[in-house]
Amino acid sequence: MAAPQKVDDFGCSLNKLGGDLSIATGNLQFHRKLSSGSALGRIALDASDRGFLIGLSRKGGHKRRIFNGHSAVDHLFEENSIYVRNLDEDYRADVNGSFDFFLLEISPPDLEHIAFNADMKNIRGLSRAVAKPDPILGGLTGALFTIAQNPFGSGLLVEQISAAIGIHVLQTYGDGASPASTARRYLSATQEALAKDYLVSCLPGEPTIDEAAGVCGLSRSAFITAFQETTGLTPHRWLINYRIGKAKLLLSSSVLHLNDVAHASGFASITHLTEIFTKEHGVTPLVFRSMTRS
Repeated sequence: MAAPQKVDDFGCSLNKLGGDLSIATGNLQFHRKLSSGSALGRIALDASDRGFLIGLSRKGGHKRRIFNGHSAVDHLFEENSIYVRNLDEDYRADVNGSFDFFLLEISPPDLEHIAFNADMKNIRGLSRAVAKPDPILGGLTGALFTIAQNPFGSGLLVEQISAAIGIHVLQTYGDGASPASTARRYLSATQEALAKDYLVSCLPGEPTIDEAAGVCGLSRSAFITAFQETTGLTPHRWLINYRIGKAKLLLSSSVLHLNDVAHASGFASITHLTEIFTKEHGVTPLVFRSMTRS
């Protein structure tokens, strides 16, 4: 008798997956599942109380036949089309075509946490969807994985994107979602000072959105919105500007070795400093130093 096939947490056969990546940020965990074969086969997942699963196809041509009792419906997934399903029901589907999906599982406590931080406390679940286009979610999840896999990717930026994904999901698919308020939010002078002091105090480490929001007494969503409305910049962009400004000051007014400049400015290494500095100013830090002293 053949040994049963091993499957992952989502019912996919492990020996047919060509790639399996995961990113954990905040209270969310994202996955990317890939298979270059023409048929991934049967996906089978028994009902559970795990919450909701969101899948997004990274490219078109993916087909799946989803079974409901004795009937079945065929669906074609184009690029950046998604499904949203409740994991409290048995799921059976035959999958064909190359498989490249971003997956996000949201447990009931996570849903409540995201809703609280997004000031959408009336959300109790997610509406089902199959093969629905969602280019916004496609762009956000693509950026999330690109930045998270960069050796010099900013943890703060990953958090901001993760928070944006949570808000987008609730606003678009949340049961009971209401239109976002158009009223602008601003930080008080004290909150702005506290937030900036916190962001700077973490150098050369990496600050977090939760802690920055905490010092201001705000939720993640409210803090990100209010910080950008107040300063005209996201927390990540403001911190990049601060780091670059400090590096420029040290380069032009000191004889510190480039490694010490990088560390004092909050960059992970000379390579990290050079990459960001050159992207921002079109010249390397050493060229900038020579230009300011000529």
